[in-house]
Amino acid sequence: MRPVLSFIVPCYNVEKYIQQCLDSIYACNWSEDHYEVVCINDCSPDNVQEILERNREKHDNLRIIVHEKNKGLGGARNTGIREARGKCLWFVDSDDLVTAQGLNALVRKAVDDELDVLCFNYRRVDESGKGMSEHRVFEETSTRDGYSFVKSVFGNGIVYHMGYVVRFLYRTDYLKSHRLAFPEQVHWEDTVFMPKALLEAKRVAAVSDVLYSYRVNPDSISGVFAKAYPAKSIYEWAFCAGADLLAFSDEVKDNGFKMVFRNTAIDKYINGFVMHLFRTSRSERSRFFKMVNDHKAEIRRLKEYLNWKNKMVLMPSIGPIITNVLSFWYKKTH
Repeated sequence: MRPVLSFIVPCYNVEKYIQQCLDSIYACNWSEDHYEVVCINDCSPDNVQEILERNREKHDNLRIIVHEKNKGLGGARNTGIREARGKCLWFVDSDDLVTAQGLNALVRKAVDDELDVLCFNYRRVDESGKGMSEHRVFEETSTRDGYSFVKSVFGNGIVYHMGYVVRFLYRTDYLKSHRLAFPEQVHWEDTVFMPKALLEAKRVAAVSDVLYSYRVNPDSISGVFAKAYPAKSIYEWAFCAGADLLAFSDEVKDNGFKMVFRNTAIDKYINGFVMHLFRTSRSERSRFFKMVNDHKAEIRRLKEYLNWKNKMVLMPSIGPIITNVLSFWYKKTH
């Protein structure tokens, strides 16, 4: 019998949290032949594998897939898509928690209404799991196509609010048939995945339930970015995620949406690196400019979208000097 739901759980350096995550999933108290838990060990350097194997001894529906080479969060999720057997699929980050209450109704709605994507709300919790705030974007909606859904629910805030793939339930065959996948080995891997998954869907709906707890983890990618602004993250924000979003805008059918995606890619992503450079350290700025120098061809393709100030910043002779001076001023005034 085909499982109704596949939980896709990428695992990397989360021995502190993975047991809590799995406990929250198994708290649903379903018969274990109704769902599966697919854990992808993405070459985790800690004791994650040992913890997963202990849980597999207790749960026949837990599958462990071990990557021979680290592929990043996007690569681990892609493995999950390929391996998923369930009718529906839910990406669960291994330092987060799911809410068992309401899960039956959620999955029943997704299956009975033959939805490609079902949306729900999430809450933020602190490192200990204590609730901080609820983020309610969705109210109960009727089923509609992706473009109509996005237009009525997100409006012009589509790019920002479409993030967080963990608050969507997907029809597995929809993701596979449309070959929807994440970029691998980069940060901000869901920048294009989410809008593409929604806009290409024929049947989308939302519920108002809060069914996911997002842990504000200081050691996560977003947590480290907010603290230290690593060069790799700054570069990939502007010139990987930004370039991908710009390319995706050419695929968008609706002209209004096309311009929203295009302008966001150019203004917020491609030209958005400078403010991050002001916040980071001198050593990280040096690493950033080295990455720019090592990827001249990629930068050259995006040069026409840079404003004149940022073109100057990327000049190797004066860019580091400009950003060092402005960083000193920024940190003095903020």
